[in-house]
Amino acid sequence: MNRAVKVIVPASGSGIRFGGKTPKQFMKINGKEILTHTVKKFHDVKVIDEIIIAAAPENFIRICSIIRENNFTKVKKVVEGGKRRQDSVYNALINLDCGKKDIILIHDAVRPLVSVKLVLELIKAADKFGCAIPGITVSDTLKRADKNLFVKETVDRENILTVQTPQAFGFEILEKCFLRSYEDGFTGTDESSIVEKYGYKVKVIPGDKKNIKITEKKDMEEVKKNMNGNGC
Repeated sequence: MNRAVKVIVPASGSGIRFGGKTPKQFMKINGKEILTHTVKKFHDVKVIDEIIIAAAPENFIRICSIIRENNFTKVKKVVEGGKRRQDSVYNALINLDCGKKDIILIHDAVRPLVSVKLVLELIKAADKFGCAIPGITVSDTLKRADKNLFVKETVDRENILTVQTPQAFGFEILEKCFLRSYEDGFTGTDESSIVEKYGYKVKVIPGDKKNIKITEKKDMEEVKKNMNGNGC
């Protein structure tokens, strides 16, 4: 593969829902910030050429310290994040020096258990299909409720997926779709929803149940358990 591979890590979250004054990405597991664990996973993948982090300006100094302390030489820039995840990703995207065929991965700062295997499979799928995301099939029964939380219907769960990150795209596709989303005033729930809106097919590959996003305190405990269980 002759394309460069670059990673965007949106890390602008305030962690209000999680509770406490410290944003989740700076909380520590085994003495290291969650962001450190996450970035290291990508930094250690040989085929990844560059990492860029989007963050709130008040956290720039902290992030630059993390980069220096861990010798994260692939982290070339820290850029200002936006109010929406979409704005953070776009600001990182326009600060990358990319060729049209390069592959861009976008990954949540608070998913530190992402595996190298999943990263490599997504890169391969994006190289072949243009857009690729990891998904987990739903095993629970799904219900749709009304505004008063009375069940309206049971939803057929066949081919229903929960989606993770990293999400992977050709640079040209991602840039084009983001520009159109701003022209149209469209806000996507994730990057794949933006490229879907503008007609691109997104390939789903099997996700990893251990690739947990830390949103609640119970998620933090689960991540700690998995890290320690794996000797991380």
